Amino acid sequence: MRQRHGFISDEQDLNDRFLEDRRSIHSLSFLWGVALLIYLLGIFGLIYTIDNALPTALTILDEERYPESFIAERAIRDLQFLTNLGPRVVGEYENEILTVDFLRREIDSIIHRKHINQKLEVDFQLVSGAYYVDILQVNQINAYSNVQNVIVKIHGSNNSTKSILVNSHFDSVPTSPGGSDDGINVAAMLEILRKLSVSPERPLHNIVFLFNGAEETPLQASHGFITQHAWANECKVVVNLEACGHGGKIILFQTGPENPWLLKYYGRVPHPYGQAAGEEIFQSGLIPSDTDFRIFRDFGGLVGLDMAFYKSGYRYHTKYDDFENIPPGSYQHVGDNILFLVKQLANAPELSEGTNVPGKMVYFDILGLFMVSYTTAIAIVVNSMVIILSLGAFIWCILDLKTGNLKSILSYIFLTLGGILGGWILSGVSLVSVAYLLDFLRPMSWFANPWLIVGLYVVPTIATSSCLLLRLNFENLDLNIRSQVQTHIGRLIWTCILLIGTIFHIRSMYAIMVPVLFNAMAFLVIYILGWQRTLRKWQIAYIISLVIPTALLMYQMLVTLSLFIPLTGRMGSDKHSELIVGSITVFFALLITSPYVTLITLLQKPKYFYGILAIVFSLCFIVVFTPMGFPYSGNSVSPAPQRQWITHTKRLVYDKNGTIERTESGLYFLNMDRNSPGILRDYVTDLDRARDLDEDCKNLIVCGLPISHARMIKIMNWKLISAVIKHYYSHFIEMMACMLRMKRKYSTWIPAPQPILSDPLEFIVNSKEIVNSTYIEYNITLKGPDRISIYIVPQTDMRIVDVILLNTTTSFSANHEDKELIFILFTSGKNPATMSFTFGVEVPEYHNDTTCKIAVAANYVHSKKNAKTPYFTKILGQLPEWADVVAYLGTYSLYNV
Repeated sequence: MRQRHGFISDEQDLNDRFLEDRRSIHSLSFLWGVALLIYLLGIFGLIYTIDNALPTALTILDEERYPESFIAERAIRDLQFLTNLGPRVVGEYENEILTVDFLRREIDSIIHRKHINQKLEVDFQLVSGAYYVDILQVNQINAYSNVQNVIVKIHGSNNSTKSILVNSHFDSVPTSPGGSDDGINVAAMLEILRKLSVSPERPLHNIVFLFNGAEETPLQASHGFITQHAWANECKVVVNLEACGHGGKIILFQTGPENPWLLKYYGRVPHPYGQAAGEEIFQSGLIPSDTDFRIFRDFGGLVGLDMAFYKSGYRYHTKYDDFENIPPGSYQHVGDNILFLVKQLANAPELSEGTNVPGKMVYFDILGLFMVSYTTAIAIVVNSMVIILSLGAFIWCILDLKTGNLKSILSYIFLTLGGILGGWILSGVSLVSVAYLLDFLRPMSWFANPWLIVGLYVVPTIATSSCLLLRLNFENLDLNIRSQVQTHIGRLIWTCILLIGTIFHIRSMYAIMVPVLFNAMAFLVIYILGWQRTLRKWQIAYIISLVIPTALLMYQMLVTLSLFIPLTGRMGSDKHSELIVGSITVFFALLITSPYVTLITLLQKPKYFYGILAIVFSLCFIVVFTPMGFPYSGNSVSPAPQRQWITHTKRLVYDKNGTIERTESGLYFLNMDRNSPGILRDYVTDLDRARDLDEDCKNLIVCGLPISHARMIKIMNWKLISAVIKHYYSHFIEMMACMLRMKRKYSTWIPAPQPILSDPLEFIVNSKEIVNSTYIEYNITLKGPDRISIYIVPQTDMRIVDVILLNTTTSFSANHEDKELIFILFTSGKNPATMSFTFGVEVPEYHNDTTCKIAVAANYVHSKKNAKTPYFTKILGQLPEWADVVAYLGTYSLYNV
């Protein structure tokens, strides 16, 4: 066949041209397709190794060589002591006495051994208070009594009035020893305090170490410090240390607000590790967690850095969050970073000059080696330049084909655009089909074995995104030129997405900017050197240009999936976990593999390449239905448990005359993931007589259950979810969310004998005062355990005006659409306290009947003093070893007042 400058003059039918293309000198053996898959797996293996690499933990013997370095061995010793105490629960002896005594001894020892130049001061705070927070369209008042803080202050030089605050919490959830959450950070802070105290040089500014004793309740002791402690007003910057996983590296996932200078100092730490994308995901509310950073920011006006361990999120808030399985390198990672960071911040001139500097930051680490950070203003410039560069490379491509028919070239460009977008649509169809099929047959098969995601979602994406381009032919362009045009069009699509993201100020657009940049630069180099007409030079240069962006994208994909896969185990049964994980995977798969599609279109005998993909998908799909595809594992070394939250609950409903009109008891299962509770039916036979709570959710406040957190209220109340979706997204997305909900039940109720309660809850209406013709004021007292929840809902045409609790007045505006529920959460710490509060109701004129319904619930979380009935014990004994169980007792009473 005669070829002229890249153009084909002969007319052939489609099949003949396709076969001719496969025999072209520009084509590649299908073995190159196999090599491509091996190459991609090799890069991922390298990235996985790098991401899991931890610094060498220093021992006490190393201290002579590294006198100023963090010594992991001492932190390991401290954490071992803490976890040996067992769960450190607010209100229990282990938390309020033993842990505080341990901290007191260690701090006394540090003060005793400090350098003569240093001035240290310690304080023990017992604090009570209350604050309002709007969480997920719920009016919540978080109240606490007698929670504890242990605070140490290293005084700066020249009597500085500015302080750096370093925070972690020593309490844990009732069923967990709290190894990573948050014991390792407490241990790290103690060692950092030791190292700073023996230094002969005092910092320029003060450093306040806050060991707070009530974070899990939630976020209460930090509020007590920042609003009531004498040292709080001098704190300007906070370094908050948290965990939503176990071990690994501690990641920076929130910074600011504003104040770009903070990243300047974090970027210098020994092991930088952080992503602005994580900040945007966290602040979107997709992750069902929060940290003390919110409290310091909202109530103290502090700026700072929020960091957390996130790997192995399966262990988070479970019995598996232990001491034994945290690698020593994790201590060194957090210790090296925070010790360096605190030193830098405590001597930062920005602290003296003021910290109210505007501007958000784009930041991301490069494989943990160094941090890239720049302001959003610079991001707009950078992204714009990359967009222009990408367009320039495309225009050069068009000009390079000027000897051809422009109309034909444009026709092929639009044909290619349709082929690429069509392939992406096929990838979406494949995603939805596989996700719904697996959701119907065996949801979350990848939960304990994430490698299955490669076969179930990545492989179909590679096949579907490239298959249309493979048969795409054009009579006037040879295979070599067509493959280059395809690459340009694919890059331009991502360029358009980059442009849209830049317009909407999405900081995580760097994930798209980097591959677009490398792709465009590669072709500019190819055109400058004149390699576009060569047989292999342009292909080699192109493949080399893909190595760095591929590695960085795989790195970001690994971080994202490492967070979200364990997270699906506690998102609730209404969340379509297959779609969530599948969508994340397909997005990254398209972004990573779309530049390689052009190489796939060059393959000879491509059917063998697609045959390999089909075999991999089929094998993984078969594995789903074998024991290897079972979602959960109780292996203590690599656990992937199913979370079970079960409350043995007594319910009472009173009429407006104070007479009991309904009483019952049962076991309430909060369905934590997509397999709940059906996967337990072979173990817990009484689930056959369980019922859902749909009717109760219509007639009773929060479904008649002892809910203790606004996020749990969200799970129980679809109306609140709809309100959030309406507010933040659109009616279209709300409709789609309803479709994806698929009638999954949030909770399950098994009728059961009454629980045994050691401290019955008492509800006392002290007074009901008609202040004026439209305002009635109530004073209520509650006596009972140390975890009490109150839910107040006014009658129609009435509204709650204010609540007075622990000397804090919370007033509510007249706009109560979608927010009529008032939720009060009360926790008592070291010394149990009686709860009293006052609230006012705005009513129609001269109204003297019932004005509102009040539900009062109590949670009995202390297993040592709250015995379980034989029936409850029997049910718990039937649960499989792969279930991690939170078993409480609870009461719920509904009153009309």
